[in-house]
Amino acid sequence: MTKTQMAERLSEFHLFSDLFPTQIALLTNKTKFIDVSRDAILFNQNKQAHGLYLLLKGQVKLGVASLDGSEKVIRLIQSGQSFGEESIFSDHTFSMYAYTVKDSQALLISKEAILDIIDTDVKLAGRMLSVFSTRNYQLVKDIKSICLQNSTKRITDYLLQISRTFRGSDCFRLPTNKTIIASILNVSPETFSRVMQKLQNAELITVNGKDIVINNVSGLQDFK
Repeated sequence: MTKTQMAERLSEFHLFSDLFPTQIALLTNKTKFIDVSRDAILFNQNKQAHGLYLLLKGQVKLGVASLDGSEKVIRLIQSGQSFGEESIFSDHTFSMYAYTVKDSQALLISKEAILDIIDTDVKLAGRMLSVFSTRNYQLVKDIKSICLQNSTKRITDYLLQISRTFRGSDCFRLPTNKTIIASILNVSPETFSRVMQKLQNAELITVNGKDIVINNVSGLQDFK
């Protein structure tokens, strides 16, 4: 990817869309283009943080792993989304690992370049704080769901949430495989499959591979 192309992608990203061309040039000069295949590690848990990643293409899962090898997927990053923002204002290591689910391309923007701009542009600082606030809200919401809702409710809420991201369409495609979705929802893949079958038997949804049709929104909301 050329410097011009990187500058265009950076200026289109919502965090940097109001920056001046000179500021975009500063970011571009300290940005690295990453092109990796599926099943690659972008960074490991407890390793030194590098900066902010902007995913241009593909899919990345962020998760934590225990000593016995089990994992918990925290977030699924899609094209156009960013991750690693926590590294900007902290010298801590990454609290999660980043692993490509599909062949992926990303931009890695150094924290030094971002901090240089924040020193003279409070709007960028405000936008980044807004990102942190939104992420914190979602994290608390996810913890509440895991602690207070049963597996069926978590799965029905997830389907309704995905539906809303498709502008309220009753027909949509699951963003990834059931193993990753199950980990995000803190259920086993077997439980996920069993609940999906129950919902289909109740004629609330129709499943064709990853393609889902919600037949009864209110019924799905009330299903227990």
